[in-house]
Amino acid sequence: MAASLGVGAAADRGDSECILEPLSLPESPGGVAAVEESPSVPCIFCEECSPRAEQDQLLKHMIIEHKLVIADVKLVADFRRYILYWKKRFTEQPITDFCSVIRTNSEAPIEEQDNYFLLCDVLPEDRLLREQLQQKRLREILEQQHRERNDTSFHSMCMFCDKEFTGNRNLESPGRKFNQKMTENC
Repeated sequence: MAASLGVGAAADRGDSECILEPLSLPESPGGVAAVEESPSVPCIFCEECSPRAEQDQLLKHMIIEHKLVIADVKLVADFRRYILYWKKRFTEQPITDFCSVIRTNSEAPIEEQDNYFLLCDVLPEDRLLREQLQQKRLREILEQQHRERNDTSFHSMCMFCDKEFTGNRNLESPGRKFNQKMTENC
C-alpha cells in the first residue's frame, strides 16, 4: 500500500471542513494494527463476512441484500471499526433514525418501488465517528514512527551502493539527515 493523504478531497467537494482521505501505510508485523484487527469484516445486518481485502464485495452485498449505501466509503480510515460501530447502533435504533431514505421508481406502482438507505457524514454521529477513526489511525502511525525512530536494531542497505547502515535512526530531521548521510558516504 502506498501512503496517501488526500488533501485535495476537501477541495473537490468544495467543503473546507471535509474529512480527508485516510492515511494508508504498510502495516508493521509487530504494529498495533496487526494485533487488534481481524482479517474479516462483518455485514452490518447479517452474518455475512468478507475479508478486509474484499471490502467492495461486502459493500455490494449490503447494497443488493440490505439496500444500504455508505457514502464516501473511501474516506473511512478504519472500515472494520466503522462497520462494527454501525452494526451495534442499528441493533439499538431503527435504521431510519440514522439514514436518509431514497425511494427509487417513485412514479411506479408501490410494489415496484424500493427504498435505499444512505449512511453518510451529514449525520453528525457518522461525521464524528469518521473523524475519530481518522485521528486514531493517525495516532497509530505516529506511534509506529516513534518506535521506528528509536529502534536501535536498524539495518539497511544503501539504494545506490553496497554500503550497509546499522544502529539508531533517531536523527534530528527524519529522513533528511539520514539521506544526506547515506549519499555522502556512498
